[in-house]
Amino acid sequence: MRMAGKTDLAGSQDLANMHKEVRDWLEKIYCNETMPQYEINERTLEILMKLKQRNEERDGEAQIVIKDYQEKTEEYHAEAERLSAILQIIGLSSTNLSQSGNVSLRALAMAALTLGIKDASITSYFQALTKLATDSLDVEEQRFHDQRTISKLFSRTKEALMKVETLKRSLEQMNEEAKTVGPEMNKKMRQSGFLQNKTKDYSKQMQELKIELEKNGVDPTIYHQNLVKLAEELENIQNKIVPLKSKLDSYHSLPPNISLARVKIEEMRRELATVEAELSKNIDLMHL
Repeated sequence: MRMAGKTDLAGSQDLANMHKEVRDWLEKIYCNETMPQYEINERTLEILMKLKQRNEERDGEAQIVIKDYQEKTEEYHAEAERLSAILQIIGLSSTNLSQSGNVSLRALAMAALTLGIKDASITSYFQALTKLATDSLDVEEQRFHDQRTISKLFSRTKEALMKVETLKRSLEQMNEEAKTVGPEMNKKMRQSGFLQNKTKDYSKQMQELKIELEKNGVDPTIYHQNLVKLAEELENIQNKIVPLKSKLDSYHSLPPNISLARVKIEEMRRELATVEAELSKNIDLMHL
């Protein structure tokens, strides 16, 4: 408890010191004017202390600049007095110059200030003018380079804008197509799902019917694929019969050897009967 009390007391003293510093600073700034009101709390005093520190830093920097200007002013006054004394010694002063001479003198002075030369000698003027001409050429070259860069950037920007417009039109077209194609696609998807379900149902029914047929003792030869196979075999047999009939017909024109002709004819009849029997069997199987 004692430690907590000491801590609170130290904090109160720090806050009071901060308040005193801030108040003294504000009184110094506003002088006889009305000082603005502010809340006395840690947050507000910290902000005001930071402002006070920054203000004092700026004041210090300003004082340094002012002191530098004062020193330069004194140097310029001393130099002006020295030059005036020299001009008076040689009998040449601004009061003795004509109006055009005073105008020229002021022009030289303004040129010296503009060029930033230390003295008014011809050498200093020439050096400053040479540097100015060089800087002017550099600036002109940089300006030309910047213009080319800007022109390229403008062209690229124009191309990019054209591409953006094209993409916008394409996007709008795709959105319009999506509005019309979307419902059709959804419809086809629903139909596809319906057909898939129907296919599954039909496959299931076919399996059930096949099992039922097998239970009832149905001959598998009547299935479609077996019937197709039998039809192919029938067609092959019919194709075989045609040359046999042609061969049989050729025996009708045999020579007068009756015994040999009868033997050949009987063989052909038996072969033809065998083929026809096989054909009849296949036809009967197809009708089952």
